[in-house]
Amino acid sequence: MGKDNNIQKYNYSMENAFSDEGFFKGILVICYKEKLLDDNILSKIYYERMELLKVKLKYYTRDESSSVMVEIAENILQCIDYTIGIYLKTFNNIKLITEELKNTSLSHILKMGHDLIKEKILGCKKLLKEINKNKLKVDNYSYNDTIDYGIPLFFKEYNDFFASHESPGSIDYQLYLHIDDIKYVGIEYINKYLETLNLENDFCNNFEISEITKLLKGYDNKCEVLLINIFELVLTNSLGRILCGKDLNSLNISNLDRKQIKNKLKKLSLKELQEELLKNAQICWEVLDIENPSLITYVKKSTFKITSLINESIKLDKLETVFISFNEKNENNIIEYTDGKKMSNSKFKNLSEKIRDCSLVEDKIKLIKNNIKSLEDLVDMLNADCLFENEYIIYFKSLSRMEIILLSKYISENEYEKDLYSKFNKYILSLSKEEQLAISNLKEKIQL
Repeated sequence: MGKDNNIQKYNYSMENAFSDEGFFKGILVICYKEKLLDDNILSKIYYERMELLKVKLKYYTRDESSSVMVEIAENILQCIDYTIGIYLKTFNNIKLITEELKNTSLSHILKMGHDLIKEKILGCKKLLKEINKNKLKVDNYSYNDTIDYGIPLFFKEYNDFFASHESPGSIDYQLYLHIDDIKYVGIEYINKYLETLNLENDFCNNFEISEITKLLKGYDNKCEVLLINIFELVLTNSLGRILCGKDLNSLNISNLDRKQIKNKLKKLSLKELQEELLKNAQICWEVLDIENPSLITYVKKSTFKITSLINESIKLDKLETVFISFNEKNENNIIEYTDGKKMSNSKFKNLSEKIRDCSLVEDKIKLIKNNIKSLEDLVDMLNADCLFENEYIIYFKSLSRMEIILLSKYISENEYEKDLYSKFNKYILSLSKEEQLAISNLKEKIQL
């Protein structure tokens, strides 16, 4: 069989077989099924794992209590498994992993994993500094809020000792090639997100910001409040310009350009269309002098995704929805907001009871964010004794700036109990003067 006795021998791929959070448990399942570790070793690992949990719980309770809630213990055990998995993933085949599990104590493996998480945190903070340095000067709330507030909130609230598998923060900005939320969690999620965002910024920074701004306005005059991906629009119009034989000093695509693109592409099969767009993508990164292999790979993968979009738009004769023209009309400073669908009374009642039953404010926040889609329901929930004391402030801190603005606008335009006004205003007053001014100015542009 040779020395390369890797995980492929057991029909598994190291890269895709497990989620980041469940890597360690996934390895143990395979080791059990394939008899890679005997029962004595597996029993020893299970015992050591429970001992590690006992130690963590002592730290958690500061050795003042002999009992904790079941969900807290389960959460800390998830943290232990995730941290161990971080270290085990440094080995590139299952043979080395099993040898490590046989010969190294789980407590040492946990320590090595924790050290790696600390290193990753430092690396991610360095990457965030680079992103701030190269940040696009665009008026898009989800983009700016994510970089200015959402990601820094992750580092502020991330608990690498008790909850290394969790991903706090408020990340609203959507990357073009979505990160698999199931596979990536904790510090690995934020690291993957930052790496990808940095690549998208690097590409977009090859263009004048005035061109990007006009492109965003051409897409939608209310682009400030939309959950759009800037890189997608810039790359797509770049490919369109190259298809028309035009330079990349501008990003505008005219009606005549779209007719030319359609005539050039309409008779191509999906495979031929993909080949044509990849050829133009290569011209794009060569013209822009892009040499970063990671960015080139990202552009290639993104072009694959764009191919399907262009193919469908040609069939529907809707190329104007893909290749954007600049909008020369006067800009409208008023931003209209359409509220989400309100819940039925029974659904609202069930949800509010479920929230009240949660012991952890983090779980309450998850339920609220995952289920409530309208401002009216949200304010009703805030008035329904679902949150208590400092939990209100913790919830407000989890909101993006745009969410804060919308909530502020809604509360100020509707009559609600003074208690809610007081709690919300207390949070607003805790913000910096600059942030309060920005919220106030933007609130004036919102039309509910």
